[in-house]
Amino acid sequence: MIRRFAALWGMAWLAGCSIAPPSQVPSPSPPAVAPFVSRPVEVSADCSTLCIRRLSSGELPKWTKLELDLETTAQAHNPFDPNQIDLAVRFTSPMGEVIEVPAFFYSHAGERGWKARFTPTVEGEWRAQAVMRVPLTFEGDAVTFRVLPAEPGVHGFLRVDPRNPRYLAFDDGTPFFAIGLNLAWWRDDPIEDYRRWFDALRAHGANAARIWMAPQSFSVEWRDTPLGDYTARMDRAYYLDQVFEMAEARGIYIQLVLLDYSQFSLNVYPLWEHNPYNAANGGPCARPRDFATDPAARALFKQRLRYIAARWGYATHLLAWEWWNEVNFTELVETALLKPWIEEMTASLRAHDPYRHLATISYSVPGDPRIWNMPEIDIVQRHEYIGEDARWFKPVAGGRALFRHLNDIAIKPLILGEFAATFTYEQPNALAREGIQFHNGLWAAAFNGFASTAMYWWWDTLVEPANLWVHYRGISRFLHGEDLARFDATPVAVAPEGNAVALGLRAPDRVLVWLRNRAYRMDEGAYQYGVQLATGQAKEHTFRFEPRRLEGITLTLEDLDDGRHRVHWFDTVSGEVLLAADAFASAGRLVVRAPAFNRDLAARIVRVG
Repeated sequence: MIRRFAALWGMAWLAGCSIAPPSQVPSPSPPAVAPFVSRPVEVSADCSTLCIRRLSSGELPKWTKLELDLETTAQAHNPFDPNQIDLAVRFTSPMGEVIEVPAFFYSHAGERGWKARFTPTVEGEWRAQAVMRVPLTFEGDAVTFRVLPAEPGVHGFLRVDPRNPRYLAFDDGTPFFAIGLNLAWWRDDPIEDYRRWFDALRAHGANAARIWMAPQSFSVEWRDTPLGDYTARMDRAYYLDQVFEMAEARGIYIQLVLLDYSQFSLNVYPLWEHNPYNAANGGPCARPRDFATDPAARALFKQRLRYIAARWGYATHLLAWEWWNEVNFTELVETALLKPWIEEMTASLRAHDPYRHLATISYSVPGDPRIWNMPEIDIVQRHEYIGEDARWFKPVAGGRALFRHLNDIAIKPLILGEFAATFTYEQPNALAREGIQFHNGLWAAAFNGFASTAMYWWWDTLVEPANLWVHYRGISRFLHGEDLARFDATPVAVAPEGNAVALGLRAPDRVLVWLRNRAYRMDEGAYQYGVQLATGQAKEHTFRFEPRRLEGITLTLEDLDDGRHRVHWFDTVSGEVLLAADAFASAGRLVVRAPAFNRDLAARIVRVG
């Protein structure tokens, strides 16, 4: 996002339907929080050189974090450099499969030492053994722990859905659709801010956040650290630990951005002059492009990746690693630089990430198909800062209901990673606070075959102050229990033509429809905002945009099975059912009359006889 880096660097509608709701759809069940309680186990072992001193539990459910404390007599000037000290833990599964994860150095509030984190993926008795390769070769005594069946509501790691590569699913096959926004960095306090934001997401049924390891937030390496030595940023690492813990407790999945363009940019919010990789600061790179080619720079970043994977790779609530935020603002955007860099760094990361987390990258422009088609990139991502009547907000007719430019890209999940109408909302006006584009982005992305809602950007200056969290409730309730991997985009004819627009998703047994008043958009809202303020019809703090009420709107769906269909109309903000009625398809055509509305409605149409 092109936004307020300079300033931040100094700082750490209801759908207007006249029908009273006869019933209410229950809220999605809150994500199950496993009742499992860790019971630490102290291990008696010979620690003359290296041992596992403590397990967070001797018995734990599958897909639950196991944390191990290691003890060693070996010393290193820089414990983050594996060339000085290299510790790992080797895990052996009940079937004899060997998985190794690196140990990492931990320092917080007086506690210093070595830890390892591991998430077992199968049940039964496991063995864990600490190993050292530098400064000498040594293997400690093995300890055992037992893995039980997974707790209810715990589904494993996120994958590309094997049934439909446009969507995501967990290890156990449970579908996942990302509903959330950007929470890139904290505003005042890292723990309290993220706790408050995550609580708001969970309370309204959302489940995803995009978070940056940026210099001003969670990066473990910047100008206040020597290259390769993260001691001065152990507080940032501790904060990210807490963010992952809070996210897991609330059912939030994190897309973690590893690098942002500003650190390597020469012209867009450039921070290159402060970057420790800059030769002017003693680093190995004369120009930002050298970060992709210089052997010392590549080795240092691989070291950082090793630490990141060791500390946070365990997390089932890590949605994806994101290599770069908007890489096109750096010299590394050149395919000849970026492609081999991604290949090399992916191999390095996966060597320490046995769970094979998904990976993505982002551009502020459509991006390079040669990069999107790489097998190392699992998720295609778009960033858009435009009005909601753009290409993908118009009715679609079958096929891949995405962007035209994606026709030469392999079918993969597509996430709308950043979305907003403008580049600044430091002081949002009354129109912005109504959340028109925010709301429409949630629904349009879902109905165009994305693997996420539009992930809005202005979380701290618009979404929270205007309490736009409430808009997540409607989309989360409406989609609760729906498996979008079963659906395809389907055309929906609207009459009277011109007054409203509809998007549809069709599965073998049902159709989902989003019906929107064409006037419910930012351009029309801005016009009404200007008129009312100019004519004195409203003051800024009393302005409310209310499009003209539509009555007599009908939807026509083709190629449906003949017979009775049950139609439920939903309020798109509250998620409540506004009306339930039957409609009958004949000769493959179903005509459905919508209740009167001002803004938008959603419908679920299910064949029942």
